Amino acid sequence: MTADARPAGTARDGEAFFVKSLSFRYERRVAVRCEGLRIRIGEAVAFIGPNGSGKTTMLKLLNGLIGPFDGSIAFLGRPISHNPDLRRRSVYVHQHPVLFAGTVRDNLDYALRLKRIPKSDADRRVEEATERFGLGGLLKREAGRLSGGETQRVAVARAVAAGADVLLLDEPTSSMDAESEIAVRALLLELRRSGSTLLFSAHDEGLVKELSDRIVRFDDGRATSDNQGDLE
Repeated sequence: MTADARPAGTARDGEAFFVKSLSFRYERRVAVRCEGLRIRIGEAVAFIGPNGSGKTTMLKLLNGLIGPFDGSIAFLGRPISHNPDLRRRSVYVHQHPVLFAGTVRDNLDYALRLKRIPKSDADRRVEEATERFGLGGLLKREAGRLSGGETQRVAVARAVAAGADVLLLDEPTSSMDAESEIAVRALLLELRRSGSTLLFSAHDEGLVKELSDRIVRFDDGRATSDNQGDLE
């Protein structure tokens, strides 16, 4: 991974991610190419394009889950490598999230223990997340018995309770029944209104139109933003 083009700590005000001259390969195949991308704090940005076009790979690159890569990615003004804010404030939510064995309450509690959050503060966060995301009827349920929509809600609640305000979501409403999809859409809209930064891949044109402030299009790995100022 190369150093970012800007010195550490020099992000523009309100800038979450800054990407420049990014290229990532799977063996010999270029999986993602992006000349420049700026994501501002509080934005909701949709990644759209055909299956295999690089959307999921880009989300994982931004969250530091895969590499190495050519070019640079900065989060809050610092390169993502060894950037403690990346793990503290951002999270990647898989299309089919994995929850820990045990109850929904166990999942919330364990995530907070991993962050070494004091018990009194952790209990308050769990209570707030339970109310905010409508989990009261699910806390005692085994995680393995949740529907797809319920699992998505718990995964997001777990991340937010642990301190994440930048969420990278891979197809957050895919393969859901209508009721679950409505619940997850409402959750994402609430997060957007509350100021969270949302980056999400989607084929659902309705979700893109309803939720996103702008779009990044992917075609055969090449990412193109509809914001002409991304490289300024």
